[in-house]
Amino acid sequence: MAVLLMLSLLIQSLYNIVDSIFVARLSETALTAASLVYAIQFLMIAIGVGTAVGLNALLSRKLGQKKPEEACRAATTGLFLMLGTSLVFTLVGLLFSNRIAAALTNDPELQ
Repeated sequence: MAVLLMLSLLIQSLYNIVDSIFVARLSETALTAASLVYAIQFLMIAIGVGTAVGLNALLSRKLGQKKPEEACRAATTGLFLMLGTSLVFTLVGLLFSNRIAAALTNDPELQ
């Protein structure tokens, strides 16, 4: 499991590097704005990956114990967690994005 997690984080980091290269072609301000958002992006990834790894461990244990009903309940709970987390992040982004941007910088152009 650790290798897959490391590979996932490597791909995400490479994506951010490539994204930074293209954004930097627009302007220095655009690159600065994108770099401010990376911390929030990593927080979202950490919560999602942490939840997925924990759920995967629980599913593996329940299936190994030959308890498919409990594994099915855990998988259903995992789907609700995923949907709930996505909804929370969406609502926070829609309702508080201006406040978050203001907390990260005082420059109106970056906000």
